Amino acid sequence: MKTHEKSVVGLLFGAFLLMIVSEPSTICAQSDHTSRLVEGAKKEGTLLWYTALNLNDSDMLTTRFEQIYPFIKTETLRLSSFSLLSKIQTEARTGAFKADVIEIAGVLGHILKKDGLLAKYISPESRFYPDSMKDSDGTWTSFFINTHVLVYNTMLVKKDELPRSYAELINPKWKDKIAVPEDFDIFGMMLKVMGREKGLNFMRRLAAQGVSLRESYSLAIQGIASSEIPLGVNLYGTRTEEFKKKGAPVDWIPLEFVLASLEPLSVAAKASHPNSAQLFVDFLLSKEAQSLMRTRFRIPSRPDVPPDPPELTKGLKLIATDLSLAEQSKQLAEEFRQIFKSR
Repeated sequence: MKTHEKSVVGLLFGAFLLMIVSEPSTICAQSDHTSRLVEGAKKEGTLLWYTALNLNDSDMLTTRFEQIYPFIKTETLRLSSFSLLSKIQTEARTGAFKADVIEIAGVLGHILKKDGLLAKYISPESRFYPDSMKDSDGTWTSFFINTHVLVYNTMLVKKDELPRSYAELINPKWKDKIAVPEDFDIFGMMLKVMGREKGLNFMRRLAAQGVSLRESYSLAIQGIASSEIPLGVNLYGTRTEEFKKKGAPVDWIPLEFVLASLEPLSVAAKASHPNSAQLFVDFLLSKEAQSLMRTRFRIPSRPDVPPDPPELTKGLKLIATDLSLAEQSKQLAEEFRQIFKSR
């Protein structure tokens, strides 16, 4: 056998040995970790989850979790993300903070981290998630993502006539025909991706198009579905798919990049039931729970669980949102209002 052939065989054999040695050790370590948590959780017996998920989704997940760990009774407090943030901060100030696990939208998770209300916990499942989907300090992992795409009414606009870039939205043909969500965080992320000055210039030109501001993503897509307005920019791909499934004349396309909003999942600082909390986070980040989420018009953050349909992420240039933009929230809100609401 030639020398270079021996080298290749040797490398492949070495890689194979590394796989068979390291994989079982990882599995054993995870098994030991879970066993320790189970013993502790049996003594705790309960868990309190603060979440912004809707009740159907949260009930689906807690029901399955309790089937796996029947000795843990899971209680769920469900509020909108901003109401949840307010409640957590109030409880923390008054010494009544009771949450064990927290799931909350985007930059609000960063605020809780800065307030010291999230514990450092690196789940064994987090190794399956890219760095862009988890906190470098280990306080959160994104539970799922929302993609921001161009949504259109299929009866009002032909697909081959659609703008294919953000710059093309400035074409006079789209004047008074674009819905924009009131989302200061996405506004800030657009400035970051485009470059601040270029981004602000784009936003001013977009506002000059006579855009229709919508208070929520659902209201924006509903307006497009009802033929009130033909286009919407930076709206949710999953929500659009949900409308489509119900027969609404809507569809979506990606532009040159697609922002992906994160949903931080964390063990609460000073959790009263830390073992149960860690077990629950491990479960929510597992392939099984992520697979359940894909059945509910959600995009799993875990790459080995593709969304339904796969086109929601396949081949797209996804850019995860920067949660630290929370520190600029007041400035971004003022700039957004000045540009879009002063006209």
